[in-house]
Amino acid sequence: MEKEPLEDFDEFEATLQKIDDILKGGPEADAAAETKAKTAEDFERLDVDKVRLRVRENRTVINKREPQSQMTDTQDQQGFMREVERDANERAQARAKSEYEAELQRSQGNEAFRKGKFEKAILHYGKAIERVKNSATTYNNRALCYIRLRNYRRAVEDCQYVLDKLQETNLRAWLYKATAFKRLKDEERFEQSVAKAREHNPLQLAYIEKYIGQIEEEA
Repeated sequence: MEKEPLEDFDEFEATLQKIDDILKGGPEADAAAETKAKTAEDFERLDVDKVRLRVRENRTVINKREPQSQMTDTQDQQGFMREVERDANERAQARAKSEYEAELQRSQGNEAFRKGKFEKAILHYGKAIERVKNSATTYNNRALCYIRLRNYRRAVEDCQYVLDKLQETNLRAWLYKATAFKRLKDEERFEQSVAKAREHNPLQLAYIEKYIGQIEEEA
């Protein structure tokens, strides 16, 4: 069955409309052209140097140099720790040697004291102090030697060093200091020293009273 002239005309008109849309750039053609134009515009704006620089930085700085920097930091830290450990070991060895030599001198000083050789004992105690300066026992022993030699002011100095630098509560230092002031007839400082001895050593009051009684009898 042949088409009616009107239908043929309508089909022909539709065909012409499509052709006209294509030639003028219809909606579909506009979308494709816009995408193409946008792509072309982006490509024109693209900085090729920046792209190359970014790739080069990623490959060289991040992939190659950073691990090398981390390795160097690790090596430096390990070297530092080894140096610290070696220094600590050397200090410990030097300290042990000094303590051994100080103990030897102190023992010789004690032996000299028992024999009544107070000057010799003082020399040994002095050598012990040169090696270990924070021994309250050595200072107190030397202070007692000074008391026996009636060098009371030197005895006070040794006792004061113990109380100021080493141990404020040290009972022997307070009692030897009190003894020195008693022999110097400085009653005020004698009483102050006894009071401090009691204050810092409340559990030793019986011993303190007995010691003070002996000092007063000898005076």
